[in-house]
Amino acid sequence: MNEKIQLNSPEFNRVLKNLQFENLSLTPRLQKKVLEIVNSGEQISPTIIKEALNVAIKLKSSFIKKQ
Repeated sequence: MNEKIQLNSPEFNRVLKNLQFENLSLTPRLQKKVLEIVNSGEQISPTIIKEALNVAIKLKSSFIKKQ
């Protein structure tokens, strides 16, 4: 893939819309991480997805602790 997907691209908006149909959403920080992974060109695997989710969970729990 030569063209980078961006937050405002129709393709990414379609993904977000499909997630909404499933009652799911991505935080803005996780959206950026997803784009970073997709645009990196590396093969997306369960391990890559788990790592991204673990980062999001850690960030969320550190945010909650600060409040």
